Amino acid sequence: MRLLPMNEKECKRFSDYYSKEGLRQKIIKTSRTISGQVLYHILLLYLLVSDKSIPLKSRMLFMAALGYFILPTDLVSDVIPLLGFTDDIAFITYALGKASGYITPELKEKALMKAQEKMGRRPDAIID
Repeated sequence: MRLLPMNEKECKRFSDYYSKEGLRQKIIKTSRTISGQVLYHILLLYLLVSDKSIPLKSRMLFMAALGYFILPTDLVSDVIPLLGFTDDIAFITYALGKASGYITPELKEKALMKAQEKMGRRPDAIID
């Protein structure tokens, strides 16, 4: 299976796995294994999905990236130390690249504050 770039059918399939509760559970489950920077990027995508001013097609891509992160079985199993999240991170990075025009300083700060709340510390050192 090729991961990126994806067609609309694949995007729809992965976005079907996205839910707020599913994302919350995955973050709780992986909180000890993902970095502050990865969490920050996930939260950026989450905030972008919620922004109704962004075209639905773009938000579907963001939902697909989050859905792929939530997906229990993906290209590289998340239980493999160090390698497990590489495919998830690739997809998240791709989606963020497509989202760059929608990411404001205020959105960055909001995601940073949410990441701090989830991690119990501010991940400034790894986020520019």
